[in-house]
Amino acid sequence: MDERDRIIEELLKREIVIEPDVLPYIIERGGVNYVSDFANRYGSLGYVTVKDINNTTKSEKKAENKIGSKAPASEYDWNYEILLTANVHMEATGSAEDFHNLFLDRFEKLHSILKHRRALVNARRISKLSDGYVATIGMVNDVRRTSSGRTIFEIEDPTGTLTCMIRGNVFLLKDEVIGVRGKYNSSKRIMYLDKEEDIIRPDVRWVREKRKINENLSVAIISDTHVGSKTFIRERWEKFLNWLKSGEDEAGTVKYLIIAGDLVDGIGVYPNQEEELEITDIFKQYEVFAEYLKEVPDYVKVMAIPGNHDIVRNAEPQPALPKEIRDMFDSNVVFLSNPAMVSIHGYKFTIYHGASLNNLVELIPGMDYQKTDKIMEYMLKFRHLSPVYGEKVPIVPYDRDYLVMDPQPDVLVTGHVHAFSYGIYKGIHMVNASTWQKQTKYQKMMNFNPDPGKVAILNMNRDEMIVKSF
Repeated sequence: MDERDRIIEELLKREIVIEPDVLPYIIERGGVNYVSDFANRYGSLGYVTVKDINNTTKSEKKAENKIGSKAPASEYDWNYEILLTANVHMEATGSAEDFHNLFLDRFEKLHSILKHRRALVNARRISKLSDGYVATIGMVNDVRRTSSGRTIFEIEDPTGTLTCMIRGNVFLLKDEVIGVRGKYNSSKRIMYLDKEEDIIRPDVRWVREKRKINENLSVAIISDTHVGSKTFIRERWEKFLNWLKSGEDEAGTVKYLIIAGDLVDGIGVYPNQEEELEITDIFKQYEVFAEYLKEVPDYVKVMAIPGNHDIVRNAEPQPALPKEIRDMFDSNVVFLSNPAMVSIHGYKFTIYHGASLNNLVELIPGMDYQKTDKIMEYMLKFRHLSPVYGEKVPIVPYDRDYLVMDPQPDVLVTGHVHAFSYGIYKGIHMVNASTWQKQTKYQKMMNFNPDPGKVAILNMNRDEMIVKSF
């Protein structure tokens, strides 16, 4: 007898009949172990429908929000602006021209940043270089090492290509945009660089003044809820919701909640996934998630982007969730693309699910999944969320590169790898947000232990980040 049959049997013992669509609701909350609580709440009805559950949930939410309305954050209006979100209707043909336009847009954006660096103020296009000590800006398209201990790399711009040589083993990524300065030999069409500092990345500028707002308000940051999975940690998730609803202490300052993708576990994301699903209908997964978010106090603005498990295309940029999904949620939930950028009370947040972490952990020397904050530092140095085209991250070739970080953020948020980290680089907060899913079979096979149930909370009045575990 499977769990569904056992649930129905236990309900019948209590003389309770349910509408078929109620069964996933019971399973999501603990299955057979939840039957007793379910009977206490709904047993008097005899026949329980989804409408009965929704009406009860709404009533409870109103009562809870009366408590939450005492929170300081409830006294303030929302103050946010969407700075970047990809259009759901965008299309690309995959033609050579599309790819050319994508890389040209990337180059021009990062060229505009680099040309203002002191070392590159006199940079010229490659075709305009002359003999002597010069500087230029280009996109890396080849890197190799010689047996004599030199690094030779080629860069290009819209006017031509240039070969560069430097002593030592220098780390560069294909497709990143850099500035170089050195001695140029026009007859050999080669530039000789003296030292590694002669390679200049776009990088972010130091945030020397702390950003502080007058109101005592905070932004809570999470990711990878994976609702619908058997490994979804429902008890810890509900503990977080109860803390948020309490309106006490730091919870009372939370005015915004950012969710960085993989809202549900999805269907068919990997082979035999159905064996690990508690809810095997993706629309039901979103319905359950929508019910959970209805428990968030209505004065909290929720901002959510999709991830690779969500019901959008896998290629980046990923558009916001489709309308039929968005309509399931309350009006305080805003759905954005992956990636997206929002300004919250003047703080600029770049929100990215983080699929490129799987690339960069292998391409950057010395990295592993416990060093996601260090990988995020490199993202900021590259000023790009996924600098290497292709590999493990499919990218749609539009005439705009949505993965360039321009302007630079005050907060960079990623998720995806289920390994929480927090760091500061040049004054910029970096959060690889925690998951709400315990170890999966695949993670066990890979000997990876996730770090679930953590919430990063940025207090914008103090410009400080705290981390709470649930």
